[in-house]
Amino acid sequence: MRIKDNEDLLILQIEFETYEEKEKVLTLINTMNTKIIGYKRDKKYFIQIESIYYIELIDKKTFIYTKEECYESPLWLYQIEEQLDQQFIRVNKSTILNMKYIKSLKADIGSRIIVYLDNQDQVLVSRTYAKEFKKRLGGE
Repeated sequence: MRIKDNEDLLILQIEFETYEEKEKVLTLINTMNTKIIGYKRDKKYFIQIESIYYIELIDKKTFIYTKEECYESPLWLYQIEEQLDQQFIRVNKSTILNMKYIKSLKADIGSRIIVYLDNQDQVLVSRTYAKEFKKRLGGE
């Protein structure tokens, strides 16, 4: 890695061994300061992506959950999903989960998985998404 520091310009040159490493770093950089708009009691909030625990679609309304708060979003689930990084994964038809906040897992009937988050919330991984979820966790 080489860094050139000029008065108004900082040039950072990084060499990667694989294309995958490069993509991960670029994705991380692009999402570092990304914020999603959410509403709570008619007040607009800018939510940092890294503070989102999960996003859920209920009765055609999108809700964003952080550690202690819940916000409503005017965006559809797929629109938010396009802004998220690799830390997030779709776990069922109506839920996207931030894997960073997983506390524990429990197998459920029908090849489903119950995910316990560190804010005491629970999210269900459906049978359809369980295989990809296990793969992303690092085990099959």
